[in-house]
This record gives sequence, structure tokens and C-alpha cells, in this order.
Amino acid sequence: MQQTGIGPTLREARLRQGKSIEEASRDTRIRADYLQALERESFGAFVGDVYARGFLRTYSGYLGLDPDEMLTEFNRQFGPPKPTLPAPAPGPVRGEKTAHPQLHPLRRHHPSWRFLIAVAIVVIAILAAAGLFRSRSTPPASTPASTAAPSLGPGVVVGVRATRSLTAVLTVDGKAKTYPLEAGEGVAVTGTSTVVVSLSTGGRAVVTVNGTSLGMPGKVGTPYVATFTPESFRRTPSSHQSPSP
Repeated sequence: MQQTGIGPTLREARLRQGKSIEEASRDTRIRADYLQALERESFGAFVGDVYARGFLRTYSGYLGLDPDEMLTEFNRQFGPPKPTLPAPAPGPVRGEKTAHPQLHPLRRHHPSWRFLIAVAIVVIAILAAAGLFRSRSTPPASTPASTAAPSLGPGVVVGVRATRSLTAVLTVDGKAKTYPLEAGEGVAVTGTSTVVVSLSTGGRAVVTVNGTSLGMPGKVGTPYVATFTPESFRRTPSSHQSPSP
């Protein structure tokens, strides 16, 4: 099968976060052999491209990658999703010719309502798995290099995507981890109480907190440090909190 670059991107993102296949499988609830198939680009291991697209969207979002960009690359290589519908029900059986062909038959056959409902459920499931149903409330990314963060929950979600090389230290609930980032690379974390963001230089990374983009905070050449909590930037614009230095 032709190589797309999707697999290496997924593997590098997972290794950069220090996660094993087994850990990723537990977190995403996707079988480990399916995750390995995605990283090896063995898309033939899936029953159909609907499942491959669904797992790719979930896994890339979990690793802090942009699911839309990954699916766009997948579609560029293999074409857009092709929802398949069940074969149409056979038409009514013609009755025997009568002595008066100009008269309409008194009895007509109509498709079963149960059959029509089953067809509708199958179509909706296929379209949902292909990622065609998207919430209209999802805000668009502020820039092409914005970081795709996990779904917002009760904790604090922080994403960092570098526009130029720098070093980011993210301290999640008191546990610090260092991420050397090149231009275009990013990382997303979720904390229960606090996430402290420490950048080797400001003005070189897009920071997103609880779904709100802060742009590229700080000044180039000056370290940037800020602390965020579950309440940070979750309120209306008039009551946004400023990051704690």
C-alpha cells in the first residue's frame, strides 16, 4: 500500500508524549492492534474505510494532532468517503393482465415502515462514522498552526504549538515534563487542578487554554510562565481571567 506519512506522524506524536501502544489503547478504547495498523499505515486491516477514518480521527485527536488535517491527507490518498446504501427493495410484482387494462389494480404494495427506519439508521451510522456530522458550535481554529486539544471536561486543558523552535515545560498537577518543540509541533495536556506553562521564550508558540486561543503570549527572547486552572477562560469575554505569572 502506498505510504501517506500518516503513520509516522502518529508514531512520532505518541513517542513524543512518552506513551506506549497499550496506554494509548486504554485511553482511547481502541484495540492495540488497530492503533499499530494506523501507525504502520496498514489500512487494509480494517473492515472498511469508514472504520479506518473513525479510528484515525479519535487517535489523532488523542495525540494532540488536528483530526481534520489527518483526514484530509487520508482522503487525498484514498479518495473521499463513499457511503454505501442497502440495495433498493424490489418493486411490486405485476399481477396478471385483466380484461380491462385501463383499470388500476385495487391493491398496491408499499415498502415496510420497519424497512425504511432500518435504512435510515444505517445511513446515519455511516455518515457519523465518516465524520460528516460536526457540531456547529465548534469554534474554528484561529490559525493553521493552532493546537488541537482534547474535549473540554471538568479539568483544565492546555495546548501549545510552536511557530519556531523552543522548549516547553508543562507541569500538570505538580508533575513537570519537558517538550523540545520544532516549528509546527505541538503538545496538549489535561490537568485536574493546575497546568503551569513555561516556555524558553515567549512570542514563538500559540497557547490554547480550555478551548480559547491566547495567540502567542510573551515577548521573544524573554521566558514565558503562566498558570492555568479549570476556571481559566471558561467565562464570557468580559470576565476572562488573565494567566497567573
